[in-house]
Amino acid sequence: MTRAGSGAVTGTAVSAVSALVVVALALAGCSQIDALAPVGGAEIADLRYATNEVLLEQGVEILVAPVCEGAGGELHCAGETAGGEAITSTATSADASSFELRIGDRVLFAGPVQGVLDRNGTVGAR
Repeated sequence: MTRAGSGAVTGTAVSAVSALVVVALALAGCSQIDALAPVGGAEIADLRYATNEVLLEQGVEILVAPVCEGAGGELHCAGETAGGEAITSTATSADASSFELRIGDRVLFAGPVQGVLDRNGTVGAR
């Protein structure tokens, strides 16, 4: 039998430590989840998702994740690569169904938003 004060860990102590670990892990993920959250309507969210998917596909190292703004067909996103080049993504159609993604002055991708979402299995906001 274990005596009180002998250094034995009780079930209550284990539960408390487990709860703290769960809370710490949940809070650690908050900043990453916040970065993935849509910033407004379906079109802007889909543009952001598609932009991020192409950057990941192409292995672009990101310093500042693209932040998107605008409305309707006037959507654009801006960020920065680890190498200091500008990341720009711009809707190229009135309904924001297509876009162009550039790293500096080089076009990395031009095409339909939904095509990118479909091929990556990403569920868009629409």
